[in-house]
Amino acid sequence: MPVSPLSIRVDDEIELRLHEQRYAEEFYTLTRRNIEHLRPWMPWAKPDYSFEDSQAYMQASMEDFARGQQLPTSIWYRGHIVGAIGFPRIQHMRRMAEIGYWLDKDAQGKGIITRATSALVTYAFQEYGFNKVEIHAAAGNKRSRAVPERLGFTQEGILRQYEWLHDTPHDLVIYGMLASEWQAK
Repeated sequence: MPVSPLSIRVDDEIELRLHEQRYAEEFYTLTRRNIEHLRPWMPWAKPDYSFEDSQAYMQASMEDFARGQQLPTSIWYRGHIVGAIGFPRIQHMRRMAEIGYWLDKDAQGKGIITRATSALVTYAFQEYGFNKVEIHAAAGNKRSRAVPERLGFTQEGILRQYEWLHDTPHDLVIYGMLASEWQAK
């Protein structure tokens, strides 16, 4: 398994940094500012989300990173934290990973998530040697679904009422990209 650098440079504006505890305060502040924006799509985005919740998430994700089970990073745009992206699930035996992301409401419309996702897809294939990358999005989350569609992912299916978000079932759309398809682009 490859060792990840402390950061991944996407371009001259965007950098992905591991969820280290030294960023906990900035990450928490960003998350709190976006709780209502994230609430419709993220089960953890609750009104009582606390600094302790944020620290626990960062700690657990870094422990999973150390075990090779995920790659958790924050998105830094022009030197400021604006969201999170990573591989929340890595399946080494299947040679695949899932990419998940969220972005500050004030940072949308700049192509940040699309560029960061593109960089992580390349990273998955080149650094990890994976064969497939998936992106899962709630069917009603048009902004989230637009990212894999822009990047040429294939919609592979819909899992009906798969995800429960705040006591409401949502269909989950699965997108996939194979290494051979990405290399052909």
